[in-house]
Amino acid sequence: MKITLISPYPDITAFGIRTISAYLKSHGHKTQLIFIPDPFGDNLVFGVKRYENSVLDALIPLCRDSDLIGITLMTNFFEGSVQITKKLKEGLKAPVIWGGIHATIRPEESLDYADIVCIGDGEEAVLEVVSRMEKGESYCDVRNICVRENGAIIKNPPRNLPHDLDVYPRPDYSLEDQHVLHEGKIQPMTYDLMQKSLENGTVSGYLKKTGYQTMTGRGCPHKCTYCINDTLKGMYNNENYLRWRSTAHVIDELLWVKENLPYVGFIWISDDAFFARPKKNLEEFCKEYKEKINMPFSCLASPMTVSEEKMEMLVDAGLIYLQMGVESGSKRIQELFNRKQMDNERLMKAFKIINKYKDRMYPPSYDFILDVPYETEFDKVESLKLIAEIPKPFHLQPFSLILYPGTKLYEMARNDKLIEDEKRQIYEKSYTMREPNYLNLLMTLSKNGGFPSPLLKFLVSSPAVDILNSKPMKPLFKSLYVGMRSTYRLAKRLTGRAVE
Repeated sequence: MKITLISPYPDITAFGIRTISAYLKSHGHKTQLIFIPDPFGDNLVFGVKRYENSVLDALIPLCRDSDLIGITLMTNFFEGSVQITKKLKEGLKAPVIWGGIHATIRPEESLDYADIVCIGDGEEAVLEVVSRMEKGESYCDVRNICVRENGAIIKNPPRNLPHDLDVYPRPDYSLEDQHVLHEGKIQPMTYDLMQKSLENGTVSGYLKKTGYQTMTGRGCPHKCTYCINDTLKGMYNNENYLRWRSTAHVIDELLWVKENLPYVGFIWISDDAFFARPKKNLEEFCKEYKEKINMPFSCLASPMTVSEEKMEMLVDAGLIYLQMGVESGSKRIQELFNRKQMDNERLMKAFKIINKYKDRMYPPSYDFILDVPYETEFDKVESLKLIAEIPKPFHLQPFSLILYPGTKLYEMARNDKLIEDEKRQIYEKSYTMREPNYLNLLMTLSKNGGFPSPLLKFLVSSPAVDILNSKPMKPLFKSLYVGMRSTYRLAKRLTGRAVE
């Protein structure tokens, strides 16, 4: 069987479909990978189609000999995935299967376009579907799979979670039958194009090194209301949702990277909470990594998992950059996000631990969530006051909240009738689309960590906010914000770097 897997994500690493590809190959099937990064990336334009017809037309001959075509998607790539699927179904007979987070959360909607939908982890389910197709058998009862038959939707229960992640081969970077959208055309993936694509990664641009992105585990220990991880845990009845690959398995992958991708300058570990690995596991990882890989690496952490002991061993092993979710400095919003344990006291403790290593690391990035519909002006000011206290140096990554379907915050907002137009508010909204107002302008000015803390404290004091955030001043600060964002985007385009 030949299976074509398509990714519309801006980042060509696409760990999920690369792992599925490797797993299918290990069972004797052929795969083709096509990366068609959404041309708009994080700068969506509402109502505008994502792909040119020439790009979609080029998919037809590429996929003509496929027995199954898979597309992975998140909600913000839904419109592009619909466009791709419609074109494929116009010119080909091969069934189309959707997978990924959006397909998992909204399988019924996904079946309006795809023939098959895969929910949850996809390796075992896709392999079983392919094996049954090869034998001419029905796959309508395969666990993790949803189909529409005779007008009725068949939604099979999820499989048991795979806990031994070592059964899956390292991601498929073979370049064999792989293609990428580059300069407006779908081209065969070459060694040089792979290098160029990896150079354009967000963290690669920040560190000015080419990064190789991987995941050493699946899941997250937290239950944040804005995140889909909590919903996925519920889908599996909280059955040990956080799982890890063994150190040996990860090191084997990275040894392959060192040998075959010599231009890679650092390893980008994108687990939701790498610091959540048990202490003994981290000790083993750090020892093996330092001895056998010995390259700089970056990872994500949460305030609850940062400790002196873990920081010391990770920095010693090569940690040079850390990203941590802060989200809000307001106690009320922290509770709304189900992060009340990650209060300002806990946050400051984590900031101070990380800051001790400022001479051995790049400035860390701290994430904040903006434009929360339940947030008051006071809540926003509390976040800015917290920022004024963060020890320098640091960077901020402010994200406009997207109420992704399936999250608890989405359900709350829908019940409170705060969602009027899902297409505009969710499906075609990017986290970069921050509201242009005075307080968000201060957040933007603070992004690089260089904004003077005393000045920020003054600008968020009661007298200043009362005047500068007043109704008569809103048009002025909206214009300032929009102008600054436009200048920033232009500068990024001219320098060839991704917009944060």
